[in-house]
Amino acid sequence: MKPGREEWYIGIEAGRRFTQISCYHAGQSEPETKSTLAGTELYQIPTALCKRRQTGQWCIGEEGRRIAEAGEGYYAADLLKRAFYKETVSMDREYLAEELLLVFFRKLLRMALPAKGVAAVTKCVFSLEKITAESAEFIQNLAERLGFAEEQILIQDHKESFYAYVVSQEPALWQHQVLLFEEEGEGVYCRLLACNNKTKPKIARTSEAFLGKLPQVLQERDQAFLSMLRKVLQGRIVSSVYLIGSGFEENWMKDSLQMVCRGRRAFQGKNLYTRGACYAGMLQKHQQEADTVYFCEYKIKEHIFLKVSRGDETFFCPLAEAGCNHHQVGKKLRILLKGDPVLELWMQQPGSREARIESLELPGLSMTEEETIRLLITVSPGEDGHIILNVQDLGFGIIRRGTGLEWEYEIGRDSHE
Repeated sequence: MKPGREEWYIGIEAGRRFTQISCYHAGQSEPETKSTLAGTELYQIPTALCKRRQTGQWCIGEEGRRIAEAGEGYYAADLLKRAFYKETVSMDREYLAEELLLVFFRKLLRMALPAKGVAAVTKCVFSLEKITAESAEFIQNLAERLGFAEEQILIQDHKESFYAYVVSQEPALWQHQVLLFEEEGEGVYCRLLACNNKTKPKIARTSEAFLGKLPQVLQERDQAFLSMLRKVLQGRIVSSVYLIGSGFEENWMKDSLQMVCRGRRAFQGKNLYTRGACYAGMLQKHQQEADTVYFCEYKIKEHIFLKVSRGDETFFCPLAEAGCNHHQVGKKLRILLKGDPVLELWMQQPGSREARIESLELPGLSMTEEETIRLLITVSPGEDGHIILNVQDLGFGIIRRGTGLEWEYEIGRDSHE
C-alpha cells in the first residue's frame, strides 16, 4: 500500500525531551524523516525554542541549541510537559508555555508540509509514549490551533506506531511475532507484536514489559542484554527484531547481536515511531484495504450501528467503527423517528456475521402511530472506554415545538471489558 496521488501524511513523535517529524506522499518508497540540519540524520529535535537576543528571531533544532550555548539567545526546553501543565516560561519576558509550544510546532511543520499547506495534509498523526484522556484532548486542541481540521488529526501511542510500521513492511518480516527493544538511558523496554492469522482481517495486538537497566560499563552490557534476550525469546517464534534508542549505540553488542540475528532479521535506528505514525495515517485512510486491524486499550472493539430506514429501504448508519480511537470518537446526526419511541443499535465484531442488538427506549416521549419526531444524536467518548450516546428532541420549529426531553446512554460496555 502506497500513498495516493493527492495524499500527504505527516507523522510526529511528540516527546518531552525530543520531537521527530516525517512525511509520506506519492513518489516516496517510504516515509522521510526530517532533520533541522540538511544532509544529517539528526532526527531528534529538542522540544525547545530559542529566541535570538538581537533580532528576536525564533529558532529550533541545532541552530537554537548553538545560539543558546553561545549566549546569544533565550532558551526554553521541555515545552511539551510545561505546556501540558500550563506553566509560564521566563525568557526575555514571561510567556505561556503553550504559546511557545505552538511556535515550536509551526516551525517544525514547515519542514514537512506540502506546498499547499495544512489544508492539503491527509492525516497528521501524533505519536505519544502514553495516551490518557487529558493528553489526547491537549494534543487535539494543539493540532486544531495549528490549523488542522478534526478529521485530519490522529492521536496514538508508540505501541500503535510500532504496529503500523511493522505491518507496512514486507509480510515475511511479521509472519510470526515481532519484538522491539528500546533503550534511552532509563532501562530496556520490550514490545511484542502478534497477529492472529486465523481472523480476517488479522487482529494485531501489542504487549510491553520493562526488562531492567543495563550496566554502565560497556563491557558488561553485552552479557546483561544477552540474558534479557534469552528470557524473552524462549519459546517464541520471532520473525524480526527492532533495536531503537541511543542505548544500543557505541558498538557494544557482540554475543547479544548474534542471538538477535539467529534465524531472524534485525534492524537498528531511532526514527521508527515517527515513520510508523505516517504509516498509521495511511492505514487509517485505507482501512477497508488493510489486511490487519489493531486493538489496544483505547480502541473501539466493535462496530456500532444505528438501524434506520429511508422509504422502504433499511440500512445501518455507523456511529463508531471497530479499530477507531475511543478518545477521538465524535459524531452528530439528525434523524426522523416514526412509530415506537425506540432506537435500535447493532453491535458487531469485525469479520463476524453475528450482531448484538440493543434497544434504547426514549421514556416520556409520546408519539402517535403517524407522528414523526426529529432527534439530534450526539456520540462522544465516555469514561473507562465507554461511549456516550446523547439524544435530544428537537421538534419542528413552529410546526411542533420540541419537548425539551433529553436522554443519555452508555453503550459499548461489553465490548470494552
